[in-house]
Amino acid sequence: NGKHVVTANKALIALHGNEIFAKAREKGLMVAFEAAVAGGIPVIKAIREGLAGNTVEWLAGIINGTCNFILTEMRDKGRSFSDVLSDAQALGYAEADPTFDIEGIDAAHKLTILASIAFGIPLQADKVAIEGITGITAMDVNYAEALGYRIKLLGIARRASRGIELRVHPTLIPYRRLIANVDGVMNAVLVKADAVGSTLYYGAGAGAEPTASAVVADLVDVVRTLTSDPDNRVPHLAFQPGAIAELPILPISEIESAYYLRLSARSEE
Repeated sequence: NGKHVVTANKALIALHGNEIFAKAREKGLMVAFEAAVAGGIPVIKAIREGLAGNTVEWLAGIINGTCNFILTEMRDKGRSFSDVLSDAQALGYAEADPTFDIEGIDAAHKLTILASIAFGIPLQADKVAIEGITGITAMDVNYAEALGYRIKLLGIARRASRGIELRVHPTLIPYRRLIANVDGVMNAVLVKADAVGSTLYYGAGAGAEPTASAVVADLVDVVRTLTSDPDNRVPHLAFQPGAIAELPILPISEIESAYYLRLSARSEE
C-alpha cells in the first residue's frame, strides 16, 4: 500500500522478513522492528548502528522472559517446573498455551533476527536448532548451583570456521558472569565483536511500556525519513543549536543522596 511499517511481531519478521524487506526495498519504504526483539532494549539499533565498525564474532541472549522467570523461581525457591509455569500463566508472563515460550520457539524467532543483523545473512528461522526448558528439573538447577553454574535458556549465534551456528537451548553459565545474574522476566544480550570486545545490553524484554518505548523510537526514525529539513534530523547533543537551557544544574549543596559515614572513637575502658 506504499506505507512505512512499524511492527513488534517477531514471528512475522523471522518467518517472512526476506519477502517483506524485498517489497519494502522495491517500494522505497522502511520496515522498523526494534520492538520485535528484547522489548524495550534497543539491541537492534546497537548492533546495526552502534557496532557498525565491528565484525560480530558471536552473540548470546536471554531473550525470553517467561523462561527466565521460570528458571529463576526454580533456583531461588526450589519449586518444580510445572508449579512455576502455572504461576507464570496466572501473572500473565505465559500464555494459556505456553508452547512458543517454553519450547524455545519464541527465542528462536528473535535469534533469527539478531543473527541476520549481526552477520548480514538472510533470515533462516527453519535452520535454528531448538531445545526448550521443559526437561529441566529442580535437581538439574540444584546440581548446577552446587557446581558454580546457573541454567539459562540462551539464544546463541556464532561465526564459526565453516559457517554460522544458530541454536537455542538451556546453557550452564558460571554464576559470576553478568548474564548469569539476569533474573525474573528481564532480558539481556551479550555481543562479542572484534574491535569493541564484549558488550552487554540489559533491560525489560516485554511489557506494554517497554515495547511501546521501542515502537515510538521506530516511529521517530520513520518520521525523520519523511523530510530533509535539518530541524528534523537527530541533533548532535539532543538539542538544536541556539536552544536555551530550561533546567538548571543543581549545586552539590542542593542534592539529596545516601552517603557513607565512618567514625573513629577512643574507648574510655
